[in-house]
Amino acid sequence: MMKNLKIKTLLLCLFISLQSCQQIIDQAEENKAQENFTSEFMGYYSGSYTGDISGSLTVTVRKDATVEVTRSTAGNPDTYVTSLVMSSFNGVSQSPQGFMLIGNMQTKKGTWQQGNLKGTWAITKN
Repeated sequence: MMKNLKIKTLLLCLFISLQSCQQIIDQAEENKAQENFTSEFMGYYSGSYTGDISGSLTVTVRKDATVEVTRSTAGNPDTYVTSLVMSSFNGVSQSPQGFMLIGNMQTKKGTWQQGNLKGTWAITKN
């Protein structure tokens, strides 16, 4: 009976050990996939926004699909970092002044909002 318990305990420990190894392998594969990922929209873009207020825009899409958006505002740049979900802006992040782009990088246009102010934007790849 004691020998049977020792064998079951040993098998249980072995099973847990193998399960942990598989989790480590899965995590390593996921990390490698993230390192190898390059956004199809990576690059530098420029354009403008119009509507209740207007100005110029620059959009930088990084390899990992994070995006830096900078707009001109009477000589003071207003910058924020957001990310793409597929090709669309995440719709949550906004600049310190409350400016936010809504739209996607497939069409390179969309709408913007800042509090009650709103309008449209369009960019082209440099």
